[in-house]
Amino acid sequence: MAWKQAPFTPTEEQARIEQATARRVIVEANAGVGKTTVLCLRALRLIGQGVDPRRILMLSFTRAGCEAIRRTLRRHGAPASVCDGLRIGTFDEFCAARLRKMEGVAVPMLTRPEEVRETVLAAIGTARGQARARGEDLTLGGTGHLIVEQLLKDFERIKGSLVLRRQDEDFRLTPATAEDTGFPYPTLAIFGAYEAERLEGGADRNEARFRYVGDATYDMARALSAEDPAFGVDNHPLRMGGIQAVFVDEFHDMNWAMATVLKAVLAQYPDVPFTGVGDVDQVIHAESGADAYFLRNGFKVEFGRAERLTLTQAQRFGPGIADLLGGFARKAYPAPVGRAGRIEVLRIDSTLELALHIRALRDRRLAELPRTPLNEIAVLLRHPSAALDLEYELANRGVDYETAGFASYTSRPEVLFVRLLLAAAVNCQDAFTPASFEAAKLATWEFIGGALPHPDGGDDPETRAKILRAPVSAFQQFMLEDLLTRTPRTPGAERIRTAMTIASTDRVPDLVTALEALQMGRLAEQVLVREEAIRDAADSVRGLENIVIRENFLTITEMLGVIRAQEERRQDDWTARQRIVLSTIEQAKGLEFEHVIVPGLGADRLDGTQTFDGLDEDERHRFYVAVSRAKQVVELVYREAPGRLLQRALSSATL
Repeated sequence: MAWKQAPFTPTEEQARIEQATARRVIVEANAGVGKTTVLCLRALRLIGQGVDPRRILMLSFTRAGCEAIRRTLRRHGAPASVCDGLRIGTFDEFCAARLRKMEGVAVPMLTRPEEVRETVLAAIGTARGQARARGEDLTLGGTGHLIVEQLLKDFERIKGSLVLRRQDEDFRLTPATAEDTGFPYPTLAIFGAYEAERLEGGADRNEARFRYVGDATYDMARALSAEDPAFGVDNHPLRMGGIQAVFVDEFHDMNWAMATVLKAVLAQYPDVPFTGVGDVDQVIHAESGADAYFLRNGFKVEFGRAERLTLTQAQRFGPGIADLLGGFARKAYPAPVGRAGRIEVLRIDSTLELALHIRALRDRRLAELPRTPLNEIAVLLRHPSAALDLEYELANRGVDYETAGFASYTSRPEVLFVRLLLAAAVNCQDAFTPASFEAAKLATWEFIGGALPHPDGGDDPETRAKILRAPVSAFQQFMLEDLLTRTPRTPGAERIRTAMTIASTDRVPDLVTALEALQMGRLAEQVLVREEAIRDAADSVRGLENIVIRENFLTITEMLGVIRAQEERRQDDWTARQRIVLSTIEQAKGLEFEHVIVPGLGADRLDGTQTFDGLDEDERHRFYVAVSRAKQVVELVYREAPGRLLQRALSSATL
């Protein structure tokens, strides 16, 4: 196939990778060096030699990664026939298509937590019943509504890591054996019940009622590793006919389920060329079970020998950023001398100062570059709770923002819960919008527990329905007290009553005392599962305390009104308004921004995490990912004194 390729002069490294003749090639690349470019150059080289694009398989971890492949191909002049002909997709999309071929039926593919919420809730009930029958304590309070999305993320990690399938044959899940897996026992017990519901005939069968994010790859890995597979040589699900090359981008996101599938693909086509590119310093283990093992020594163990090449020269940014990243990660990181990119280290001692700094940055950008989007400015955060009082200050000063990887502070369950308690304490009837009041009632019910009384005695089985129907006055004046009275969590109920009594004065000075009396962390332990989620809930309430201390509210009622006003503004149609980005670091992987701000680099913390000794690998990787997202400017922000991560970064490069 002939076409005129767009003019492009590769670097020496890129040219060496493009022309490599080894059957299998692994490229260990830095961030921002054009990993996708070299992958596409190798694919285009094969097509130029006569390989049919329809015989080339190009896989990535995310849809954004797939779009980056298509965008890069177009940039190099590939016509639509080539871009459309190539088999480009995520592992999950690829596996879903192959399973559909094998099963002969289109299993529903679900992508939103709302679509599987009821199945997760049913699994929680089943797991509780099974635990009681075994005389075990699932140590999970509430109905589980608040932990559905958290559980789904954990399920994705369990599936990606194949942690249960990689245990010994005699492994049996108990509270004791769960510790060896790295997951809490309640999570694993609920996962088992969930899978039994998702799969026809139980968790040991392959017929799926539906598939959620990551399920197709997991189900394919299960089918491939089954002792008695449902296919033979002639109808193997990965036998696709005439595949002539396989490429994998974002290889650092490889997990055990994906590796099982890839290994089977290469076994079906042992002689075809394979290229994988990735960056070991971008592996964040919380993400879908990603494991650096596969990009390091594990490739030889799992897939066989490969020629290993490196791609080190920065393309996204210049020496100002590359020098810091290279020193920090202890690896070569050259960059074009004339390329933009600088590091700025700022001491900003309060959230208000940070918000004002961001507003000034926004105003300067609008004045100097009025036609460029504000979403090129990103504040990258370690934890969602770290954004709470920053969100408040930005909204208070008219700075529009969008959140990525977490919900805005006004809609987080723990904040909705506290807002409702305060509204009931001061008899504020308009603290919520209609949408947020419904969510606040459910969050309050979860954190309190209990049930409404039935007119004929006992607990009312329609508690949830009645709560949802209840107007403001009925819930705050009557139902709230019923729930507090009829909850088995008596100590928590007493702390809630104490906090409400303290806040009932409507005096702002009493509010901090009330929030401290609440002891949100202890309440969260009764409802949430993961330690990080419990810590985030407690940190969110501390964020509210910071707002109270900083602001000059006349009353608690006034504070509730201000938060509602911010909530209403966010519920407006923002499509016509430009917004900066507040994102978790994980959510920013694979993206790039012109200006990146990384706060929270003081006091030996990365953005609100608990103090850690030394430099934890995940924290180092998060810092590396955050800094490498920038094209022009990175602002590293600390309070009072730089923490270990920042000190190491500063000592590793001359700024």
